[in-house]
Amino acid sequence: MKLTLPLVLVLAVSACAKTPSAIPAIPFSSTEYSSFSCKGLSAELGSVSTKLEEVERKQRNKVAGDAAGVFLVLIPPSALTGDYAAEVGRYKGEKIAVERAQVTKACV
Repeated sequence: MKLTLPLVLVLAVSACAKTPSAIPAIPFSSTEYSSFSCKGLSAELGSVSTKLEEVERKQRNKVAGDAAGVFLVLIPPSALTGDYAAEVGRYKGEKIAVERAQVTKACV
């Protein structure tokens, strides 16, 4: 019985949502953007950056909710409802790919 509470705490904390900075970028090919002009790449970078900022904000909210949930009931809500980690990784990868395409085309 003495091991039950520590085990539950470890499982609860390990199920918590990751901070956006701890989520790795998902590899994305920059060839997707090979037909874009420098102006188009700049617009795409702005769009992807905006989407990334939005899902990072949502992910930070999940992290905060998990901290409160673990404190109050020992269960992180994101373990039940999910989080935005996949989207954060995707948009990080897309942003890197667009930036690589800009470098390849000497846009920056």
